[in-house]
Amino acid sequence: MHLSSFTLLTWLLPFSASFAPSSQSLRTRTRTRTRTCDATVNTKVNTKVINGLSVSTQQDDNTNMMTERILVDQGKIAAPKLTFHPSLPEGRGKGGVRASEPIAALEIIARIPRSLIVATCDSPARAVAATAEMDAENFSWAADLCAATLVSLFPDPADNDDDDNGSISAKQSWIAGWEAGGWGTDGADLGPPDVNWGSKCVTGSLLSTGSDNDENVFAKFRFPCHPVIFRAGTGLAMLTEAEDQEALDALLLRGKTYRGMRDALLTLVETPSDRKGSLRERRAWDVADVLSRMLARATTLQLGEEDGVEEMAFAVVPVHERLAHCDEKGENSKLVAAGEDVLLVATRDILEGEEITRDYVQAPRLDGDTTEGSLRLLSQFGIAYI
Repeated sequence: MHLSSFTLLTWLLPFSASFAPSSQSLRTRTRTRTRTCDATVNTKVNTKVINGLSVSTQQDDNTNMMTERILVDQGKIAAPKLTFHPSLPEGRGKGGVRASEPIAALEIIARIPRSLIVATCDSPARAVAATAEMDAENFSWAADLCAATLVSLFPDPADNDDDDNGSISAKQSWIAGWEAGGWGTDGADLGPPDVNWGSKCVTGSLLSTGSDNDENVFAKFRFPCHPVIFRAGTGLAMLTEAEDQEALDALLLRGKTYRGMRDALLTLVETPSDRKGSLRERRAWDVADVLSRMLARATTLQLGEEDGVEEMAFAVVPVHERLAHCDEKGENSKLVAAGEDVLLVATRDILEGEEITRDYVQAPRLDGDTTEGSLRLLSQFGIAYI
């Protein structure tokens, strides 16, 4: 990189001031202790992320939590031994699902109707038609699942005529409640709002900022990409202790993946969000936001068989999508398809008050993504665990 040390220092001072952990934060948040009736679960968290984002994350995804609790209260999801609480700051929208009483190994924790999940194997005709317009080299499971999510978020009004059990409207409300996503979905991730090349300079969001030609556009300024992406990549590397190029490549891959599906999926956004921009821009930004939030929740799930071969689908499942990341003991729950339902099953005995967890390391990743550890957890899932 040919930027002077002075230029880099000028750019990153606001970043480091916003994200550097205080001595009190280091002392009190190095390990979060979640007390159960008989045990203490220790989870190491990234204090750099928490110190800089405690205000925005404490309220993040509470709408999602309330929506899922309503689905349970209404009887659409059967989860008699679960309680729902706001997530902790280090969870950044994940966690808060706890056992209200002891749960035995292999016991069904939750029963979710398949009609409520979003899955690639159940993609509606509108989603299939949209992805068919994509160039073959850009098609991926992420585009397929993003299209299915957009159709569920913006259903055809004609579909509501057949919504006898309320599944279509319930699924729409659940997806509309998604707030947290990968790092950079929330502008607060990029530092103070008034800093140059920070959140005030993004085009819609970090994911939708930049173009495939940025390397040529900004070469005369000796930047390898859009300045906002470059600054964000440097900050992401600092937060996760990754190599600068590795963090930058992760952001560039996310942007490239988004642009590969953007034009084809625009038409699925029936009523774009209300923000300053043209109709096309607002639709494009909504595609980016849905993609980031979907990637932060996705899982793989075996859903039946096709021609005698087990079919593995990419999916987002209510309740499961907001579970906390597991510690070194591994996840204590697993998804299993059972006819018209998807079951969340305990993989071991779970104590009363214990957090229900999943392993985000096992979640699907973008084609070409080679990130590991903190960099992957924060960039894809927005999780601040180390």
